[in-house]
Amino acid sequence: MNPAKHITLSHRLLMALGVVSFLFWAVMATLSTRNNIKDVNALYDVHLAYTAQAFLHMMDPDHNEQQVMPKSLPSATIAELLNAWPELALRPGTAQAVTSAPDSPPPARPGGTDPSPSARSNLYSQSLRFQLWRHGDELLFRSDNAPGYVMAKAMGLSDSVDAQDMGWRNYKVYDINHGVHMIVSEPHAFRAELTRGMVITAATPLLLGLPVLFLLLWFSIRKGLHPLANLSQEISKRQPDNLAQIDASSVPDEVQPIVAALNDLLARMEQTLDSERRFTEDAAHQLRTPLAALQAQLYAARHAQTEAPHQLALEQMQHSVERGIRLVNQLLTLARLDPKQARPEFASVYLDQLTETVCAELAPLALQREQTLELAAAPDLPAVTGNADLLAMLITNLVDNAIHYTQHSGNILVSLTADDSGVQLAVSDDGPGIAPDQRQRVFERFYRIAQQNQPGTGLGLAICQRVADLHHASLTLSAGPKGRGLTVRVHFAN
Repeated sequence: MNPAKHITLSHRLLMALGVVSFLFWAVMATLSTRNNIKDVNALYDVHLAYTAQAFLHMMDPDHNEQQVMPKSLPSATIAELLNAWPELALRPGTAQAVTSAPDSPPPARPGGTDPSPSARSNLYSQSLRFQLWRHGDELLFRSDNAPGYVMAKAMGLSDSVDAQDMGWRNYKVYDINHGVHMIVSEPHAFRAELTRGMVITAATPLLLGLPVLFLLLWFSIRKGLHPLANLSQEISKRQPDNLAQIDASSVPDEVQPIVAALNDLLARMEQTLDSERRFTEDAAHQLRTPLAALQAQLYAARHAQTEAPHQLALEQMQHSVERGIRLVNQLLTLARLDPKQARPEFASVYLDQLTETVCAELAPLALQREQTLELAAAPDLPAVTGNADLLAMLITNLVDNAIHYTQHSGNILVSLTADDSGVQLAVSDDGPGIAPDQRQRVFERFYRIAQQNQPGTGLGLAICQRVADLHHASLTLSAGPKGRGLTVRVHFAN
């Protein structure tokens, strides 16, 4: 068996919501971090440009000697230099006056791991390098960490790699008044360290919050599925014979369709069990009489002293067996025609041809009783939609009843007509008929009119009613021709 089938609904929801929440958080953190990194890079590029502009004002392009800024100069923060500008003197020695104490710590290696903001600021100011060139070939000023060659060839922002394979971000600006180029560079490692810090800062709440999120999701799902657990317990505790409706008022709206479908199933099961129970009771009741008669006739045949009583008992046994067989067949037919069962396959059926076949089969029985069996069918009758076997059973029962319940030398007429509303089958006889107050009851199972001398089980018209219901046809009883006998009409609507 597939292990996935054992996963509960709460586990499925927990995993699904957990994955969705994790993906949502990851996407939001990624987008937020990417935007922040983009903004920070743009901010530092602007800062790099303003720094180059500030250094142009601090340096003295007219000084002819090459100057190398001492190591103590970068220990002053860029903010201090910019705040002091433009009051700073243009000579490098004067610029040193705003630096911090001579015993400042040496510059940290670019790409350091100190996460504090002050350490990052100190790292940035100490790793920053600059050059001042006249006409592109005369180096006037440079920081102690700047090389002797031109750090950037392109104007504006650019990237380069030095001899130690270290990446730098450069900004180059031209002073048209003095004919000099100012180049300021900062290491890529600084921005990479800043980016790593931002990623870690964005990912830490996500990683720390996931267990809490899963715990809250698990608690919420368990709480939300609590009505389902109660419903499951209620159903599991029921006895097999308890088919009462389930109370849907305490379940969520999303589960009510399931409960409604389950209640409908329980109702249909109860109807089916009741139908089977009635069928069993009726069959036992109706079979009791022929079986008792069969037992009595068997006893008489065994104790008969002469041939004539013996033969009479055997004949009566034969009739009882035939009656029992007919009863069982009709009971099975009635059970098969239960409206709750699946509808049989329907097709186009021509009633005139079907009725002619049935009348031909029953004609010998009518001749034995010296009866007249007549079929009158209108020409060009349209086909009806139905099951040929069931319709043949319907016609057979109606004609057979007319033959059995009509006196000798009686008349039976089977007619087929059609109009705009549909096709109508009518079976008429001039027998004793059925009283108007009894015409509705004869459709009940096993109901027989009192003082009826013809053998039967009381199931024939019940079967006919079931067949008519399955074909959405109407079956009615009325007086026969000239007010005598009985006419049974079955109307098949278009």
